[in-house]
Amino acid sequence: MGNSPISNEGTRLSSSISSAFAPVSRWSLLVREMRKQELSLDLSTALEQILHLIQNVSDGYAAGIFLLDENSRVVHGAVTEMFDRSLYAGRGGLAETMRSTAPYLLSDLPAKTRTVVAGDPPLPQPRSQIVIPIHLTAQGRGALVLRATEPKAFSSADGDALARFALAVSPRIENAVLRRKMLQVGDAEVERDLVMAQEIMARLIPRTPPVIPRFDIASAYVPAKVVGGDLVDFVSMRDDQDHYGFLVADVSGNGIPAALLMTGFRALFRGLIKNDFTIRSVFRKLNNQLYDSTAPQEFVSAFYAGLDVSTHRLIYVNGGHVAPLLYRPRHPVRMLDVGGPVLGILPTASYHEDSIVLHPQDILVCFSDGLSEVENAAGDMFDSHRILRVVEGHRGDSAESICGALQEEASKFAGHPLRDDLSIMVLKFP
Repeated sequence: MGNSPISNEGTRLSSSISSAFAPVSRWSLLVREMRKQELSLDLSTALEQILHLIQNVSDGYAAGIFLLDENSRVVHGAVTEMFDRSLYAGRGGLAETMRSTAPYLLSDLPAKTRTVVAGDPPLPQPRSQIVIPIHLTAQGRGALVLRATEPKAFSSADGDALARFALAVSPRIENAVLRRKMLQVGDAEVERDLVMAQEIMARLIPRTPPVIPRFDIASAYVPAKVVGGDLVDFVSMRDDQDHYGFLVADVSGNGIPAALLMTGFRALFRGLIKNDFTIRSVFRKLNNQLYDSTAPQEFVSAFYAGLDVSTHRLIYVNGGHVAPLLYRPRHPVRMLDVGGPVLGILPTASYHEDSIVLHPQDILVCFSDGLSEVENAAGDMFDSHRILRVVEGHRGDSAESICGALQEEASKFAGHPLRDDLSIMVLKFP
């Protein structure tokens, strides 16, 4: 990867994120560890949590995170204890990064003579720095800054890993920024409703997938706003633990109205599927009830599959949802698109079932259009061909790693935080 100097302090600007064959960085753990945490909706607390996560991965660095509100020109920030706030404030790598579309900047910091205030402990002098831009959609931008006391302490592999982390964490920062703006409006009732909606959705989305004998399963859910209208759910069908169900659904719109509709849909679906109806019958009943109880512009797309662990057979219905992809090495991809239309639009719609038998090394990927309709600056989509390339490139990895790789590659492809609700489920037959 080529670097070009842009300042007399030795700052080097990366032109692109390195390839997947770059050396592994210690910061590669950040994305995985972040997904295990619930980031606060309070902006100050969220920034502190991010810095704490960085220190947990490697505590030998000073770190700061800064956000600029484009409208008010107010900067929000948080720093670790060893971060020297006075050093190069508003200059150098931070200022360059906030204006840059590059994934990161590396800097060699020259020695500086500093005045030490009596009574203050001297801080170790940083000699190298990496700054990673944070791109937000709510009229804001920011940067994550890490500093080390050794020269040339950061590599391009570190830059790649930290850039992936910034892309992954930016939607969560965005939610906290939006919440702060709502608080500034002063509507306490709206704020209370927002927090309640977020708590409800957090309870609906399973924190961990079920343990299924001989299968590996993982899921991810990222709302575009503080709350969203996507759903990934798992249903244990019988006491013998041989039958499991998987639901991926997407409600029209996003935000609080979508979250409320999804809450009702999930309760309705679980009530029907537990009655041991056929899947096609469940979808027909769902469609009729949604048609009778929702507005004309409201609808739900849904994919549901029941797995028999003993026979490896998967029976499914697709109700107008983005077709899941079945990757099987050395075979054409299979799209699971049999079923019927979206739910809640046509009162007399019928639905059909299909089935497949899973083979060793099969990988089933279910997702919402928040993944397949990610768009880059050129207007290209992160379509099924790109999704399959990611799956094939990580076919030897765990289901969780494939889930993470899809999120990271989609964010990198877009070049900005994802702007629609995103849900992914990966089922792998090792």
